[in-house]
Amino acid sequence: MSQQREPSFDRIVAFVLRVGAFSCFFIMLTGLIAGFLVKGAMPLEIERAGVLLMLATPVVRVIVACFLFFREKDYRYGYISLGVLVILMLGAVFGIGEH
Repeated sequence: MSQQREPSFDRIVAFVLRVGAFSCFFIMLTGLIAGFLVKGAMPLEIERAGVLLMLATPVVRVIVACFLFFREKDYRYGYISLGVLVILMLGAVFGIGEH
């Protein structure tokens, strides 16, 4: 079934990536502008939120792709996406203390 994937699949995945990228941009731009107008740690925290969203966007993309593969009953790619998600989560958990 993977050869005959619906065009909506690609549109949904592209939408997730587009929303994540634009959200990151606007959040980080807000932090940059706040840095000029407000003193303190708030602008840095806003920019940090943008960076975290930037890091979370590919993870959300894998979650959405996994869900869509299973919904289309394309179990091979669904399990591959689930494996990629597990690898990403393990990397995030075990990589937190590394500097």
